[in-house]
Amino acid sequence: MAQGIVAKIWNITAGSNTRSASAQIGSSIEYIENPEKVGVVLDIANVNQLTNQLTYVTDEVKTVDGLYIGGRHIVDFHNATNEMMQVKEFYGKLDGRVAMHGIISLSSEESNPDNAGKLMLLLNDFMEKLFPEHQVVYAVHTNTENLHIHFVVNTVGLDGKKIHMDRSFMKKVFEPALNQLAAQYGFTPNEKWRKEVVEDKIPMAKRKVLLRKLIDHAIEQTDDVAAFIAYLRADGLEVNVGKNISVEMDDMVKAMRTSQLGENYTAKAIVRRLATKMDPLIWKGVGEHSHYLSPKEMVNFTPSKMKKYRDMTKDEKKKALHLIRLGRNPWEENYIDNWQIQRMTRELNETAYVYELVHFYSNGRDDVETAKQEILRRKQQLSEEMKALRENIKRYQPIINLYEEIKKHMVKAYLFDSYGKTEYVADFIKYRELADTLLVSYGKTVEEVAGFIADQRGQLAYAKAQASELSAQYRDILRFSREGRFAEKSDILSFIEAVGHKEALRQAKEYNIFASEIRYITAKYVDDVIIRVMTMPETVNGKPTIATKIEVIGGKDEVIRTIESKDMDEKAFGKEIYALAEEYGLRECSIHKTNVRKKSK
Repeated sequence: MAQGIVAKIWNITAGSNTRSASAQIGSSIEYIENPEKVGVVLDIANVNQLTNQLTYVTDEVKTVDGLYIGGRHIVDFHNATNEMMQVKEFYGKLDGRVAMHGIISLSSEESNPDNAGKLMLLLNDFMEKLFPEHQVVYAVHTNTENLHIHFVVNTVGLDGKKIHMDRSFMKKVFEPALNQLAAQYGFTPNEKWRKEVVEDKIPMAKRKVLLRKLIDHAIEQTDDVAAFIAYLRADGLEVNVGKNISVEMDDMVKAMRTSQLGENYTAKAIVRRLATKMDPLIWKGVGEHSHYLSPKEMVNFTPSKMKKYRDMTKDEKKKALHLIRLGRNPWEENYIDNWQIQRMTRELNETAYVYELVHFYSNGRDDVETAKQEILRRKQQLSEEMKALRENIKRYQPIINLYEEIKKHMVKAYLFDSYGKTEYVADFIKYRELADTLLVSYGKTVEEVAGFIADQRGQLAYAKAQASELSAQYRDILRFSREGRFAEKSDILSFIEAVGHKEALRQAKEYNIFASEIRYITAKYVDDVIIRVMTMPETVNGKPTIATKIEVIGGKDEVIRTIESKDMDEKAFGKEIYALAEEYGLRECSIHKTNVRKKSK
């Protein structure tokens, strides 16, 4: 055990509702205020003696059967949990880490119960220094041979700021501050915390590169885990194997898990690489998702140029000479009517281009919302293919690194081999050595790996170009929609428009309109189902909003399918609506106040 004062702190977490957060905080406070935690009753002549010692503690100090309790920013200790929850509710921060529970303990030699007052003073000053705006409840326990104090801190301060602690905070702030106060109050500081941190002489990024190279080389030279570990140890590394593999070089401050070197270096990845390094390369591909179309392809209209000089009238020649004096070429200039025609042509090109996009992406239905949803679907699919490509490239990174090293010597090796340039003999030898390693260790030729890398990187570049094209096309359609440049259909709607969930949400957010409505939707050429949509006010996470329930009604007026917005986020609900429209062919929709099927009967 470390000498001197010691401390431990852990997070109290809860779900996203008030009750669970309150229960967790209440449970921790109840624990630290438990009279059964008094092993030795504090033998102080009277309570005032202790209170007098605590002149700097701003809040009340009380005793509970020998247990001394204090706090900061707490009015009533019996209501501490509610007071903490009020602060959380005020700032709307009720989930995640709701509180921190900590303990500070003295060495057994300094655990005289008479030190309880000083320990409380230390804790109060410690909280003032680290968390001055946060509510705290603390209590001294004497039920062990080490006098110790428990504390519960609200993670949300009176200023609304939330505590964020990591390992760096503990090392650089928490431990030095506690050591300083321990010395101030006559307690022994923790010697372990006083030790200066020894920094690695080699930067971490460079250290990781060195370790990766050693591991890659060991994998290239071995075929099983035992041989791999032995090879690393022969290279001078200290290797520990358990659930994880950790490695340490002679000049390292401490060992490092191989998983810290990247996905290709976890214990599982190393085993996989050893088992599959001779397998054929896996080639990933990208599909055609973008509709490549140039606006210039749409309308080919060229306005007439200016006349030849000899054919001009006197006024036309005068204007032409005026343009020349201005440093402009009259034969490339157009008169007012001509650039008006050019502007109109550009507008026609643009309009025809965007309408063609809508026509293509809505599969000939000329529906704007369908086209937009289709572009988003294609972008999502493209994103998944790009992710698969990146993961595939990353999987073969050790082979790629070896190939990149080979490339450095390739040209010079060729000059020596083909033209006898003896100054490049060292490059030729290195090239042959690396090429042999690639073939023996991975069963791959230089040409095979070169083709693979070129293809996979080319596929990725092609995918990025498609993603960029799809984004630009989506923006063009969106801009046309916002400018009202699409011909509107007053009675014919897309299924998404007919459902009206987005519009209802917008009215709720912008105008606080939380209306209830039932509507029935029919679609052209669809006779076997009718859609019933129920929009109603709902409360989510304590905030009013709108919920939409969609029911598919079959030919016998039975509900055959239901989806509800409250069961999923907005993006997922939108996808479900789109999928529903696709499944039942719901296009060119009309809205009705009543079930038209019953009405016709």
